Amino acid sequence: MHAPRRTGRPVVRKTALVATAAAVAALSLTACGVSISPASPSAQSGTAQVSTTQAGPAPSSMGTAGATGTASAGPTAEPTAAQWKTYTDPDRNISFELPADWITQLVPGKAGKSLRVDVRDTSGDVVATLQTHISGLGGACRPKTARPYTVLASIPLQIPSNNKSAAAVAPRFVYRVIQGGTQFYASYGITDQAAGADGKACLVYNTVQSDKLGIYMFGDVLQFTSALDGSAGLRAFATIADAQAYMRTSGYLNIQHMVTSLRALG
Repeated sequence: MHAPRRTGRPVVRKTALVATAAAVAALSLTACGVSISPASPSAQSGTAQVSTTQAGPAPSSMGTAGATGTASAGPTAEPTAAQWKTYTDPDRNISFELPADWITQLVPGKAGKSLRVDVRDTSGDVVATLQTHISGLGGACRPKTARPYTVLASIPLQIPSNNKSAAAVAPRFVYRVIQGGTQFYASYGITDQAAGADGKACLVYNTVQSDKLGIYMFGDVLQFTSALDGSAGLRAFATIADAQAYMRTSGYLNIQHMVTSLRALG
C-alpha cells in the first residue's frame, strides 16, 4: 500500500498540539459554545462503502483513469475509530460525528449566517472543512483542458439540496480521482452536481446548494481543477490502484464515516 502525498502547493498546515486532543477540544469548544456529545458506534464499520463508477477510458497497465467494476475494502481494511462524538454548531443548523480524539475548530468568518469549521486529526492536520453560505464561486473551463476523472466512491446522503441545473444529481459523498501529468489527484467531499461530461472534467466543485445553508461544503477542498500538477490540497497517487488502496486505511474510513454522518437540523 502506497501512502498518499500532498501536492507541492498544500493548503493544509500542520499545527503542533501542546495539550492532548481531548483537552484542547474541550477548552476550545466550551469557549465557542459548541455542543459535543458521545456518538453511537453502531454505524461504524471497518469495511469501506465503495461504489466504483466508470468515468473515463478503461484502465491499462500504465494506470490510465477509468477504473471499472466494484472495489471492496474486504478483510484488509483497517479499523475505524473506536469512540465517536457528535459536533453541533452554535446555531444548531448542522451536526456530524467525528472520532473522539479529533478536534473541531470554529473559524471566524464573515458576519451573518456563514459558518466554517475545520476538523483536525490527532496529528493536527485539517482533514475536512465544513462551510456554509459560500459566495464568490466562479470560473470557466478553457477549451480542451478537461482531463479524465474517475469516481471511486459515491454514497447518497440525506442532506438538503435545491440544485436545479442540468448537471444536478442527488446529494452524495464522493471520492474522485482526476488524471494529472504524471500522477492521479484525489479529492473527497459532498456534491450535488456531476463533475463533467464524457468522463472528463476541468473545474470540479465539492459543494451542495440549498435554501437554508446556501452553497455549502464538507470535504478536503472547495474545488479542484484539471491542472497537470494537481490542485492545492489534493492527495497524489502514482496509480488509481494506490488511490483505491487509500480507501482501506483508517484515515479514509474515519473521514468517510464523518462526512456521511452530516445532518441538517431544524
